[in-house]
Amino acid sequence: MRRWTTAMLVMVAGCGQADEAPAPANVTQDEPVLPSPTPTPEALVTIPTRFVGSWDSDGTACAANPAGSSRLVLAANAVRIGDKDLPTRAITAAEAGAVDVDVIGDRGGITEQRRYRLALGSGGTLELTGVDGLTRLVRCDAPAGAEAAARNAIALNLAPDGLQTVAGASSRAVPFGTPADVVLRVVEAATQTLPQRSRNAECGEGPLDIATYPRIAVYFQEGRFVGWSVRGRGLTTMGGVGIGSKRAAVDDVIVAPVEETGLGREFTSGGLSGLYDAKDTVSALWAGSTCIAR
Repeated sequence: MRRWTTAMLVMVAGCGQADEAPAPANVTQDEPVLPSPTPTPEALVTIPTRFVGSWDSDGTACAANPAGSSRLVLAANAVRIGDKDLPTRAITAAEAGAVDVDVIGDRGGITEQRRYRLALGSGGTLELTGVDGLTRLVRCDAPAGAEAAARNAIALNLAPDGLQTVAGASSRAVPFGTPADVVLRVVEAATQTLPQRSRNAECGEGPLDIATYPRIAVYFQEGRFVGWSVRGRGLTTMGGVGIGSKRAAVDDVIVAPVEETGLGREFTSGGLSGLYDAKDTVSALWAGSTCIAR
């Protein structure tokens, strides 16, 4: 008998400047191609931290003081080109980890909205695509960019009833039942990755939609967050329980009885479930509806 457990923005040198601006460095000469949105674009709360920092056309431009008009500075919710701040209107996920950013700029006294696509290229370059084609930029301030990323980072913790985020001194619960779009934005911001999407239609309690990230999979049913399962080390509960935790350490923070099941040596604590391997190390961890067949 089988039992199912629920267990950017940017920039083109010249956007935001009056009159004609010099063409961006390394721009292709082909017919300009505007980045198109994904069929169902996913709205993001911030610009992913992998793009945060200062960028310019080459090392010489990076070393210029003051910075030239081609300098691009990206923050979590802000874009600056040269000495111009460009308000962001929308940030959406695109294919292969790219991000589309809609900004408001001024050209010759005319306010206009433009969309730019950000993608990371070879060698850590930034590939910026807009109305003038493709421009490749190099990072000017790896340390400053890393510091900015750290300031904007969101830590993700596991919980028996959902997830929890920590940003600086503030924390936020993301309980089961939260709308899927909110959870996806939170996990994307925390992991700085985009998920692989799939659907399992053979679950005992109904079909589940699954978003799989490198370290966690999150599960949705009818547009609501219903479960998660960990994929490798790195994510833990607030008490430190995660893949790789020793049984003694788990017992120090939660009461988690162990029994032999069809899955192995399984422990449970409230809504939290997991497995121990032969060395009493946590080898699997999940909560909520994850469609685990026994």
